[in-house]
Formats: sequence, C-alpha cells, structure tokens
Amino acid sequence: MHKASIQTILKVIFAAAILTWLAKSDKLDLSLIGQVLENGPWALISLALLICSSFIAAFRWSLLLKTKSDKIHIKKIYPINLIGQFFSTFLPGIVTGDFLKLLYVRDCDKNLKRSFLLSTALIDRIIGLIGLLIVGGLSSIYFYSELTVLSPKVKPLISFNIMLLLGALGFVLVLFMPVRIKIHVIELIKILPFVGDKIASITETFWKIGESRAVILKSIGLSVIVHIFAITAFWSLVHSFLHANIGIKQLFSIIPVGLISIAIPISPAGAGVGHLVFEELFKALGQDKGASFFNLYFLVAISVNLLGVIPYVLWKKKHTFKEAEALEEVQ
Repeated sequence: MHKASIQTILKVIFAAAILTWLAKSDKLDLSLIGQVLENGPWALISLALLICSSFIAAFRWSLLLKTKSDKIHIKKIYPINLIGQFFSTFLPGIVTGDFLKLLYVRDCDKNLKRSFLLSTALIDRIIGLIGLLIVGGLSSIYFYSELTVLSPKVKPLISFNIMLLLGALGFVLVLFMPVRIKIHVIELIKILPFVGDKIASITETFWKIGESRAVILKSIGLSVIVHIFAITAFWSLVHSFLHANIGIKQLFSIIPVGLISIAIPISPAGAGVGHLVFEELFKALGQDKGASFFNLYFLVAISVNLLGVIPYVLWKKKHTFKEAEALEEVQ
C-alpha cells in the first residue's frame, strides 16, 4: 500500500478515535446542529462569511502571483483555490492539495517556474498565519482586562498570543531585511549538503516576492480581514449558546489559538484535534460545549471546501494526483 494512503488511514483512525471519545464522554453534543438550523439565518450568514473569506484568500494569493505574471486573474485563481481547498480536505496532508492547485496555475502561465509557484504557496500560508497572529495578539492586548476577569486560565493564553504576535512582526522584519544580509544568508544555506541549492533557490524567490513591500503589506491586511470574517462566522453559529459574559470580543482572542492547532495536518481538515483543542479553550473561559461549537464551524467550513468540486468538474484540463506528487518530489 502507498505510504500516503497509510498516512491518510492513520489520520482518519486518529480523528475517529478522538471524536468517539468526545461523544461517549458527552463532550460532543450533536443536537446543537439542529438548534442552529432552527435558529434563523445564522447558519447561512456563517456560510456566506466563510465563502467571502475564501474569496479574499484567493485574491491575496493572486497578488503574490501577479508579481511575476500579468496573465493571472482572480476569475481563474478563485476556482483554482477552491479546487485546492477541496482536495486538501480529503487528500493525505494539506500539501498535496496545494501542489495540485499549482499545476492549474501553471496552465495560466507556462513561464512561471516551479520554485516561484512553490514559494507563493508557502508565503501565502505564512501570511495567512501572520494575519491570524495579528488578530489574536492585538485583540488580547486591547481586551486584556475583559479577558482576565473570566478565568485565571486565560492569562497564559493571552501571553501566548502576544508572544506569537511579536514573532509574526519579527518575521515581517526579516522579510524586509537589507539585501546585503540576505546575500550572506543565501551563501550559508548553500553550504548545506544535498538540499542546500534547492532551499537557497526557494529562499531567494521567497525574498524576491518580499521585495514588493506593498504587495506583502496588502496581503497581510487581507489576511486580517479573512480571519475577522472566519471568527465572526464562528460567533454567528455559537453566540446563542454562550454565557452572557462571553461575546465576540473574547472569541477574537481565543479562536486564533484553536485555528493554529488545526493548521497542522495531523488529521483530515482538523477533525478530532480541533474538537479537542476547542473543548479545552472554551473551558479556559469557563464555558462548556467547546467541542460542539467547533463541530458547527467545522461542518460549515467543510461545506465551503466541498464547493471546490464544482470548478474541478467543469475545468476542461484536469490534473492527476500523480502529477501533484511528481511536482512535490521535484522540489
């Protein structure tokens, strides 16, 4: 059996084991799904917010791609990004979905090099993470007094958010460091045996994109908007179940930590792991049903990802998983 298939099976088993344990211990309340559907248009509002978030994320990626190509347009990048989201949900690891969508982008402009495409996908994810850290860090600082009165357990989370914010700002500074320092760093990377030249090539492309400071800053701004929409979508689903002292302000500090945890492809689309993490995060606020809250968000997010099957079916030229794996191996 293929190694990737074994990894997928193990991830599914791992996620299923966590979900089973949460259900048996009454931490996963599936009745909330029906309650949300009966509670007016909030599920549709959440879905609309996540679709908008997905579109903005695609537009952000198109800005990075346009630094090397004038043939890139959001009309093509948005459906391509949806295709990537669809397959990232079900394929082993989120990377394969990324590599698959790179093949479709290369069809838009054959002159785009693999190293550039890989770098844009990587920097897009990093910028997305930076936006999340900015939202979590700034909200933790701004709403500090309102958060700390909820529970003593919140203080470590606030400190964690602020540390991550400082790290994100540090990374942006590194991206904008002087050229003479970058040259020395590249020379040191090339010393590495076997992979030095490849890593140096990707790093150089990475920094070349970073030279377009306006594009990077716009992308970071778009990332902040993406996560504001996502957190608002989460709140739309769960606000009627929250304690009176917990509102959207508190969620802007807590949810980013949970979203960071599911960014690591330990399980398919963060299933199980996300449920467990959010259960503990909401406990820190003195609120139960954290796993059930994440389950609502998880189902809506998966629904958005499933929309990627539409452009995939309608797309004239289809690429195979083997092509995506081959592109990954080349790197």
